Amino acid sequence: MTAAIPCVRTVLVARPVWPVLERLAEGLASRGYFVERSGSWEALFDARAAEEGLAAAFLGEYGEIAEEEEALRRFRKGEEGNGVPVFLVGGRNALRRERWFREAGADQVFSADLSAADILDRARPLHVLGDMYHDVLEVNRELRWHSLVDELTGLPNRRQFTEELDRNIEMARRIGRPLSCIVTDIDDIRGVNETYGFPVGDSVIRQFGGILKEGKRRYDAVARLGGDQFVWLLVGANASQAVRAAWRAHRKVAESRFDGAQSPVRVTATWGVSTVFPGEESPERLLMENADRALYWGKESGKNMVRCYPPEKAAADG
Repeated sequence: MTAAIPCVRTVLVARPVWPVLERLAEGLASRGYFVERSGSWEALFDARAAEEGLAAAFLGEYGEIAEEEEALRRFRKGEEGNGVPVFLVGGRNALRRERWFREAGADQVFSADLSAADILDRARPLHVLGDMYHDVLEVNRELRWHSLVDELTGLPNRRQFTEELDRNIEMARRIGRPLSCIVTDIDDIRGVNETYGFPVGDSVIRQFGGILKEGKRRYDAVARLGGDQFVWLLVGANASQAVRAAWRAHRKVAESRFDGAQSPVRVTATWGVSTVFPGEESPERLLMENADRALYWGKESGKNMVRCYPPEKAAADG
């Protein structure tokens, strides 16, 4: 399973009109930060800087007071800006207007006559807070990533699939395209666990998920619902196309030899298919429910097969 990628620590040095700012940049780089230089304070709003984990910003004051204060206010209103310390370096004019710069969003204002080491030393407490802020952001991102991904297979879990389903249902409704769903599970996974042990059973489930992932189209979605049950959303596919896709996956599973502890394991699966068209009487929320009904219809009929849930059967069972 691929882990979430942590942010790179970035410090922005914008408009380095004062020589001390270049020395600051060198000092920060020597401490392991990625230093991004810019000729404009507009870099505060650069999406790339935010994505890389902006930990602090050192801004060279250049005399356009109203413009600078507005830039600080805009940055502080942004979602990414609230926990990032901003330090302003300038001459006497900046020091005289320190209160206004602080009210606009600067955390500290330094004289350009100070040494780079002195500025870094004075900025350190807030700079550390900026690092801590991004540590929290990274943890939250990783927690969200784990909350949406199935740990065993690396596929989306039910929660993430539900979000994807809602989004595609709305898209299908707007552009008038069909939407199909396949729900499947492995026949007799309990027998695999009892014969070979749960680690082998987990391996079979993981490999089964890999077959579905390889078989789907780029714009389709495959997720693990739990246990040995998976779901496959086919965007723009009608019932016959979805059934053909299910049969292809069915044959692939039947032909596969799943890695076991000592010898290859063979399994089969049952597949339930459902399709909706925007504007039909059958509401889109029944898409997964009908595919699940088709799956159990296949189980009742002997397993190891593909079944499509037709509208007339949906009406009868309703």
